[in-house]
Amino acid sequence: MKYLISETIGKKTWWIRNWKWIIPISFLTICITFFFLMTGNATVRYGSVYLQPKLVNEAYQMASENETVTQKLGELSPYNFLRLIEGDVMYSNNNNTVDVTINLLGTKNKGKLDIVAHRNGEHWEYQKIVVRIKKPEKETIPILEK
Repeated sequence: MKYLISETIGKKTWWIRNWKWIIPISFLTICITFFFLMTGNATVRYGSVYLQPKLVNEAYQMASENETVTQKLGELSPYNFLRLIEGDVMYSNNNNTVDVTINLLGTKNKGKLDIVAHRNGEHWEYQKIVVRIKKPEKETIPILEK
């Protein structure tokens, strides 16, 4: 009988054995849930633009080849998905019109690339491409406007 009593006394509960990993995972799950509740369909919006890289890449290429942009921002660093997440994506007109804002990072300065495009079948037609710079003074550099 002594053997059975000492065995049950020395045994730790499930919570005591596992609290070190349950608390961080619970906190992370709550944060992710809160993010999706607050942003609505953000994953769908950003993901759909990311799955259509031509939309952003062509506009980014036009901006990087513009002389005024090169003078003000310097050479632009390569575009990546994180810059898209830092920006904004808005769809309208039954997801046929998109308004995208992407952060630009150059060797001299930083700015934002605004793209407005309309889907025509499988292709995107750009309505407007503009680079905005805040510092040292607010300036807008039109790349393409229709």
